[in-house]
Amino acid sequence: MSITIRVHPKFSSRVPRARLTRLVRRALRAEKARGDVTLYVTTDAELRALNRKFHATDAATDVLAFPARARRGEAFSRVKSYRESDRSNASPSSRRSALWKMPRPYIGDIIISYDTARVNARRVGWRIADELELLVAHGLLHLLGYEDHAPRARARMWRRQATILGRQIPS
Repeated sequence: MSITIRVHPKFSSRVPRARLTRLVRRALRAEKARGDVTLYVTTDAELRALNRKFHATDAATDVLAFPARARRGEAFSRVKSYRESDRSNASPSSRRSALWKMPRPYIGDIIISYDTARVNARRVGWRIADELELLVAHGLLHLLGYEDHAPRARARMWRRQATILGRQIPS
Protein backbone atom coordinates (compact mmCIF):
# COMPACT_ATOMS: atom_id res chain seq x y z
CA MET A 1 0.00 0.00 0.00
CA SER A 2 1.14 3.50 -0.75
CA ILE A 3 0.46 6.27 1.73
CA THR A 4 1.35 9.73 0.50
CA ILE A 5 1.50 12.55 3.00
CA ARG A 6 1.62 16.15 1.81
CA VAL A 7 1.89 19.00 4.26
CA HIS A 8 1.47 22.72 3.72
CA PRO A 9 4.93 24.33 4.15
CA LYS A 10 3.65 26.35 7.12
CA PHE A 11 3.23 23.12 9.14
CA SER A 12 5.87 20.92 7.55
CA SER A 13 8.00 20.38 10.65
CA ARG A 14 4.99 19.92 12.96
CA VAL A 15 3.25 16.95 11.33
CA PRO A 16 4.34 13.48 12.55
CA ARG A 17 4.40 11.78 9.13
CA ALA A 18 5.75 8.41 10.32
CA ARG A 19 3.15 8.22 13.08
CA LEU A 20 0.30 9.01 10.67
CA THR A 21 1.61 6.47 8.15
CA ARG A 22 1.64 3.77 10.86
CA LEU A 23 -1.91 4.72 11.84
CA VAL A 24 -3.20 4.40 8.26
CA ARG A 25 -1.58 0.97 7.93
CA ARG A 26 -2.99 -0.17 11.28
CA ALA A 27 -6.48 1.12 10.41
CA LEU A 28 -6.50 -0.55 6.98
CA ARG A 29 -5.44 -3.86 8.56
CA ALA A 30 -8.12 -3.50 11.24
CA GLU A 31 -10.73 -2.89 8.55
CA LYS A 32 -9.40 -5.71 6.34
CA ALA A 33 -8.94 -3.18 3.57
CA ARG A 34 -6.02 -2.34 1.35
CA GLY A 35 -5.19 0.38 -1.06
CA ASP A 36 -3.46 3.66 -1.54
CA VAL A 37 -4.34 6.81 0.40
CA THR A 38 -3.23 10.44 0.27
CA LEU A 39 -3.23 12.66 3.35
CA TYR A 40 -2.92 16.39 2.97
CA VAL A 41 -2.51 18.62 6.02
CA THR A 42 -3.18 22.25 5.22
CA THR A 43 -4.77 25.50 6.39
CA ASP A 44 -8.27 26.49 7.44
CA ALA A 45 -8.43 28.72 4.35
CA GLU A 46 -7.83 25.79 2.02
CA LEU A 47 -10.36 23.55 3.81
CA ARG A 48 -12.87 26.38 3.69
CA ALA A 49 -12.37 26.73 -0.08
CA LEU A 50 -12.84 22.97 -0.58
CA ASN A 51 -15.90 22.93 1.67
CA ARG A 52 -17.37 25.82 -0.31
CA LYS A 53 -16.62 24.15 -3.65
CA PHE A 54 -17.89 20.65 -2.81
CA HIS A 55 -20.55 21.34 -0.16
CA ALA A 56 -21.67 24.90 -0.77
CA THR A 57 -20.70 25.54 2.87
CA ASP A 58 -18.59 28.64 3.34
CA ALA A 59 -16.84 27.56 6.54
CA ALA A 60 -13.67 25.81 7.57
CA THR A 61 -13.91 22.26 8.90
CA ASP A 62 -11.47 19.84 10.48
CA VAL A 63 -11.39 17.04 7.90
CA LEU A 64 -12.76 16.23 4.46
CA ALA A 65 -12.59 12.81 2.84
CA PHE A 66 -12.82 12.30 -0.91
CA PRO A 67 -13.27 8.67 -1.96
CA ALA A 68 -11.83 7.74 -5.34
CA ARG A 69 -12.60 5.13 -7.92
CA ALA A 70 -10.57 1.96 -7.80
CA ARG A 71 -8.25 0.94 -10.61
CA ARG A 72 -9.75 -0.42 -13.82
CA GLY A 73 -12.95 1.54 -13.24
CA GLU A 74 -14.27 -0.63 -10.42
CA ALA A 75 -16.00 1.74 -8.05
CA PHE A 76 -15.46 1.25 -4.34
CA SER A 77 -17.42 4.26 -3.23
CA ARG A 78 -18.17 7.54 -4.93
CA VAL A 79 -19.32 10.36 -2.74
CA LYS A 80 -18.04 13.90 -2.71
CA SER A 81 -17.01 14.05 0.94
CA TYR A 82 -17.50 12.73 4.41
CA ARG A 83 -20.67 14.78 4.89
CA GLU A 84 -22.66 13.20 2.06
CA SER A 85 -24.33 9.91 2.77
CA ASP A 86 -23.45 6.88 0.67
CA ARG A 87 -26.47 6.05 -1.49
CA SER A 88 -25.31 2.50 -2.18
CA ASN A 89 -27.39 -0.45 -0.96
CA ALA A 90 -24.26 -2.37 0.00
CA SER A 91 -23.26 -2.43 3.65
CA PRO A 92 -19.90 -0.93 4.70
CA SER A 93 -18.59 -4.42 5.48
CA SER A 94 -19.47 -5.77 2.02
CA ARG A 95 -17.90 -2.72 0.36
CA ARG A 96 -14.74 -3.25 2.46
CA SER A 97 -14.70 -6.94 1.43
CA ALA A 98 -14.98 -5.96 -2.22
CA LEU A 99 -12.15 -3.49 -1.74
CA TRP A 100 -9.94 -6.14 -0.12
CA LYS A 101 -10.22 -8.35 -3.23
CA MET A 102 -9.16 -5.61 -5.65
CA PRO A 103 -5.49 -5.16 -6.51
CA ARG A 104 -4.35 -2.07 -4.57
CA PRO A 105 -7.11 0.35 -5.42
CA TYR A 106 -6.76 4.04 -4.80
CA ILE A 107 -9.03 4.59 -1.79
CA GLY A 108 -9.04 8.36 -1.71
CA ASP A 109 -7.84 11.59 -0.16
CA ILE A 110 -8.08 12.81 3.42
CA ILE A 111 -7.60 16.56 3.83
CA ILE A 112 -7.06 17.95 7.31
CA SER A 113 -6.92 21.50 8.63
CA TYR A 114 -3.94 21.83 10.94
CA ASP A 115 -5.39 25.10 12.25
CA THR A 116 -8.66 23.48 13.33
CA ALA A 117 -6.87 20.37 14.62
CA ARG A 118 -4.76 22.59 16.88
CA VAL A 119 -7.87 24.34 18.26
CA ASN A 120 -9.63 20.99 18.81
CA ALA A 121 -6.58 19.50 20.57
CA ARG A 122 -6.37 22.46 22.96
CA ARG A 123 -10.11 22.26 23.68
CA VAL A 124 -9.97 18.59 24.76
CA GLY A 125 -6.54 18.79 26.37
CA TRP A 126 -4.42 16.51 24.23
CA ARG A 127 -1.50 16.87 21.85
CA ILE A 128 -1.90 18.01 18.25
CA ALA A 129 -0.45 14.68 17.07
CA ASP A 130 -3.29 12.86 18.87
CA GLU A 131 -5.87 15.07 17.18
CA LEU A 132 -4.26 14.53 13.78
CA GLU A 133 -4.45 10.77 14.36
CA LEU A 134 -8.13 11.05 15.25
CA LEU A 135 -8.85 13.05 12.10
CA VAL A 136 -6.93 10.59 9.92
CA ALA A 137 -8.84 7.65 11.44
CA HIS A 138 -12.13 9.51 11.01
CA GLY A 139 -11.41 10.40 7.39
CA LEU A 140 -10.22 6.90 6.56
CA LEU A 141 -13.35 5.31 8.01
CA HIS A 142 -15.42 7.63 5.83
CA LEU A 143 -13.41 6.53 2.79
CA LEU A 144 -14.22 2.94 3.74
CA GLY A 145 -17.96 3.57 3.89
CA TYR A 146 -18.67 4.56 7.48
CA GLU A 147 -21.11 7.40 8.05
CA ASP A 148 -21.89 9.53 11.07
CA HIS A 149 -25.16 11.32 10.29
CA ALA A 150 -27.49 9.15 12.36
CA PRO A 151 -26.83 8.71 16.11
CA ARG A 152 -26.36 4.91 15.94
CA ALA A 153 -24.03 5.13 12.94
CA ARG A 154 -22.08 7.93 14.64
CA ALA A 155 -21.70 5.88 17.84
CA ARG A 156 -20.54 2.86 15.83
CA MET A 157 -17.99 4.98 13.93
CA TRP A 158 -16.64 6.61 17.10
CA ARG A 159 -16.28 3.19 18.80
CA ARG A 160 -14.34 1.99 15.76
CA GLN A 161 -12.10 5.06 15.86
CA ALA A 162 -11.34 4.44 19.55
CA THR A 163 -10.47 0.82 18.78
CA ILE A 164 -8.15 1.81 15.93
CA LEU A 165 -6.48 4.52 18.03
CA GLY A 166 -6.23 2.20 21.02
CA ARG A 167 -7.55 4.83 23.41
CA GLN A 168 -10.66 6.69 24.49
CA ILE A 169 -11.45 9.85 22.57
CA PRO A 170 -12.08 12.95 24.69
CA SER A 171 -15.22 14.89 23.91
